[in-house]
This record gives sequence, C-alpha cells and structure tokens, in this order.
Amino acid sequence: MKILCLLVRFGENHHPEARQELAAWYERHGAGLDVTFWVLDNSLSPDSIPRHEDGRTWIRAGDNRAWEFSAWARALHEAESEGVAYDVVHFVTSSFNTLYTGYLDHFSPPMLEMVLQKGIGLGHIDGHPKGFRLQDREFKSWIRTCFFFLARSTARSVTEWAHFRATDRFFSHADAATFRPDAPLSPAYREHLAAWLTGAEIGGHRWHSPVGAGEAEIRRFQSKVLAIINEHRLSLHLREIGVPLVDFCWLHLQGVAANSDTPRIVAENEQLVVRRRHLGIPEPGSEGA
Repeated sequence: MKILCLLVRFGENHHPEARQELAAWYERHGAGLDVTFWVLDNSLSPDSIPRHEDGRTWIRAGDNRAWEFSAWARALHEAESEGVAYDVVHFVTSSFNTLYTGYLDHFSPPMLEMVLQKGIGLGHIDGHPKGFRLQDREFKSWIRTCFFFLARSTARSVTEWAHFRATDRFFSHADAATFRPDAPLSPAYREHLAAWLTGAEIGGHRWHSPVGAGEAEIRRFQSKVLAIINEHRLSLHLREIGVPLVDFCWLHLQGVAANSDTPRIVAENEQLVVRRRHLGIPEPGSEGA
C-alpha cells in the first residue's frame, strides 16, 4: 500500500524532533507500507522549489494562510498535478507527539485496508459532553487533525480544508481577544476556546503553547482559534460527505488484523465510551476526555 505522508511544520525550530519521531513511528508500526514523505514547511516562500532530502523525503513549501489546512490543500493539488501514485494520505502536523499520545500505539497497518474499503477517516477522536455550535451546526466530537488518515479518493472529495480564513468574522477587531457578539459560536464554544488557549486544564491536559499578554500574543490567539474552528469544521464536512470518523483505540479493540472481517462502525459517542472504559477514564462531567 502506498502512503503519501504530508507533515506540516513551520520552520525547523517548532517541534524540531517531529520529523525524526514520525520516521521512528513508521519504523515501529509501518510494516509493509510504501511511504513517501512530503515535509510541508509553511515558513518557506510559496515559490520555493521542492528539495529532495533522503530516500523518499521531500521538503516543499506549504501555505500558511490557514495553517496546516491550506498547506494540505496545496499539497494534494500538487500531488495530483504531478501524478504522484498513492492509495492513502497521512495528514500530520509537527505537534502530533504532544498532549495525549497513546493513540500512536493503537495503530496497525491492516487498519488502512478499512480506510480504503469503507472510506473512513481514521484518527484520534476528541469530544466534549455538552457539545458546541458552529454556525447552525452542533457537534460533540471531532477528529484530531494532527495525525489522521484518509483514502486518496476521500481526500480528493474534500472541498473545505480551510473553510474559515479571516479572523474578523469572529473577533471584534484585529487587536482584541474578545469575540464579536454575532460570531457564529455558541457561548460554551467561546468559553472552551478561551480556556484551552490560555492554559486551562481540560480533560487532564493543557495546551503546549498557551498564549500570554501583548499584541503579538493576541494575534496568535486569534490565529489559533481560527485553526481550531477549521479543525472542527473539517469533521463536520467529512460527515456531510458521508465519511465515518473512526477512533484508533476503538478500532484497535475490535481486533482488526490482516484478512479479518471489518467491524461494524458505531457512532462516535459509542466509540468514545468504549475507549474510556478501556483506558479506565471516568465518564466526563463538564469537560471532554
């Protein structure tokens, strides 16, 4: 099976170990997979010429207008125009090995047959018990976009990698961390975004890069809010086009192996219940696991 792995980074100083950690992960878990690595560097000029590094690794310019989402959209377009052969796309960001990482050991190559056969989105599913509202859509779970898989045909059908590109739809002005009164976010959603990005503990974890005070930090806060909203909007879009979202741990517990029958896919909330029981995590009260 041919994998096109799209690793997004911003220069070599942010999570500088990510590339080596990803290669080591494939050494442990990628038996039988034919992997081509595109390191999409969002700090490079858009007209930078792709640079061959070693083996099947290329350093290429990304597109930082909407963080990883615009970088992936550009890379998929270029892969098609260049005639790159692949079956499955692995979407990764340089922060994949932060926060909860137990899902990394729940993967096995036979799972990718299900990605192809069932057209699923395979990754770690996060959730919130009360849920949020974005525009007119309500949701309680989403796939974590730092590390997930889609079949090539599924990835090509995604039309909304970066649905939101402007912060002025959400914030009162460029130098404010306050949301517009008419921003299409429910009150609980606003509270969650502000708490998470300023370093509050949620679900037993804290964000690795909490924002501080000052103009530059406010702009970083706005940009990260936009990235999270695009992450959540991508899961909504995948559901809309008929892509079931499947959790690594849940699928691991189904005993997926080569040549085995594919399990029946259950709702995301049922997957999370099974995962929490397996990991010994109590049912959530006010925050997600």
